[in-house]
Amino acid sequence: MPKVGMQPIRQKQIIEAAIDTIHELGIEQSSIRQIGMKAGISPSLITHYFGSRDELYTLVLRHLNRELSRVTIGRLRTASTPMERLLAIASAQFDAEQFQPAVATAWFALWAALRGNHEMMRYQAIYEKRLASNIAYCLRSLIPEGQVDFAVNCLLAMIDGLWVKAAQPTSRVTTENALAIFQNYVVQLVSQLARGGAE
Repeated sequence: MPKVGMQPIRQKQIIEAAIDTIHELGIEQSSIRQIGMKAGISPSLITHYFGSRDELYTLVLRHLNRELSRVTIGRLRTASTPMERLLAIASAQFDAEQFQPAVATAWFALWAALRGNHEMMRYQAIYEKRLASNIAYCLRSLIPEGQVDFAVNCLLAMIDGLWVKAAQPTSRVTTENALAIFQNYVVQLVSQLARGGAE
């Protein structure tokens, strides 16, 4: 957590500079000094408010997850049925904002850095648990309770796989067709499990 006193607009400026620096130099080559130069802020001020580089990266990960949650909530407001809610959750994951080159690079880099940063792992685990819970809530009225965990894992894997492919500039999966692929899969999965389970 940043220390009290950092203005939100300045905090956002530093986070955006960190994302851009990771994109340009890679997470291992980025430093507080380089992030400060990008933000136009003294590196010592960043260290004062955020501590180490890892603590700053934890804040960047929290920021990215909060932005994703914000988009998800907005999409869910227009959904009324369980299937519509499932598609709203997925569509937020494939929102164009998530695929801006610097943002996509930051996601990949921070995921790779999770194993060595317990705070980042903790925040990412909280977000993933919330996402799984939201998907399970939608599924409970569509399939038998005993199949919910299996279906949640299937859909989470499908979302992650489509996201990774859509983030690759040479992939046939794009932000435009990823949701249609997910929709086709979820309809087939729900239909299969509603008839009696995984075969």
